[in-house]
Amino acid sequence: MVLLIAWVYFLVLGAYLAILLLLGQEWKNIPTGQYPVVSPRLPVTVLLPFRNEAKHMVDLLPHLLLQLPADVPLILIDDHSEDDGGRIVTSFILTHQLKHWQYLKSEGMGKKAALSTGIRAASTEILLTTDADVQLPEGWVDKMTDPFNLPNVQMVAGPVISGGGSGLFARFQQIEWASIILLTGISFHRKNPLMCSGANLAFRREAFFKVNGYEGNAHLLSGDDEFLMKKFNQTFGAAALVYLPELSALVETLPLENPRAWIRQRSRWASKWNAHQGNAHWLSAGGLALISLCQVFSLFVALISWDFFCLVLLFWIGKLVVERAVLAQVLHRFDKKAKLVDYLLSGWLYPLLVLAALPLAISGKYSWKGRKN
Repeated sequence: MVLLIAWVYFLVLGAYLAILLLLGQEWKNIPTGQYPVVSPRLPVTVLLPFRNEAKHMVDLLPHLLLQLPADVPLILIDDHSEDDGGRIVTSFILTHQLKHWQYLKSEGMGKKAALSTGIRAASTEILLTTDADVQLPEGWVDKMTDPFNLPNVQMVAGPVISGGGSGLFARFQQIEWASIILLTGISFHRKNPLMCSGANLAFRREAFFKVNGYEGNAHLLSGDDEFLMKKFNQTFGAAALVYLPELSALVETLPLENPRAWIRQRSRWASKWNAHQGNAHWLSAGGLALISLCQVFSLFVALISWDFFCLVLLFWIGKLVVERAVLAQVLHRFDKKAKLVDYLLSGWLYPLLVLAALPLAISGKYSWKGRKN
């Protein structure tokens, strides 16, 4: 029985490597730069909800002033911040006399309510959302707006990756973000989108109201992006949703400070697994947990016999080679790179962190910016 379980175990690990290789091959076939550029751009408003982000606002606001076109409205929605963020925003707008910028207090509680407040206040056809801890690329507004020149396109998602940090944990997060970009890009390419990020998301205002916005999931603190994407997919079809896996659309977010912060964030993300309709989310979440469990327990399997020790060693060597080959090409597309030692250490750290986040994800109990779900 022990031997049978061990061989099934190795089949699972082998399947993981095979699937990763197939995903890497499919990533190469995802096209870029295929949408028409029309001048002038379609009318667009940038929405930025924030809560307790005073420490980021000092750097963010000058960055937005530099990167956003002067004629593009920006609405900053304060989700009942308990710090000095609101004052910093209003002072900056007044000091620079930014007529196209607007500060609003959210009419409800939570990020979805803040976004809804901004959406109701906006008057443009296209809405573009981002977060308070980001760096935007030059030409970002135009790049994210171009696909809407095709009348059937209702939503555009862009890639997000961590950047700006130093040290092993920051480099680990960039590799992990590469895996998220890989899965996101392929799911869109297969016309079965699984995820997206509100830090880099655009959609038609009229379409938002047609799908009844966040109705049905407004009570959840997280998921403003994924739940809305699913609604768009169900209403308009996958052909109406676009993903832009391109450097010119890449938004960089600050890396998390430590593993505890990573566990809190990822457990919050994963806790939505049973709130989605369909099987894709819980199957992908369960598969990730299973693979992580198998990787962590490979050390114990290696103690069964010399043959199993060799197989475990072979798996970890193969894992390093395959993950580096696949994720390096994702990073390369976005002008990023990681060292061999980063892939080696990340390969051990990731399954441990996934298992650490699992109990919180299953329970669905988490806190976000001082609020509990």
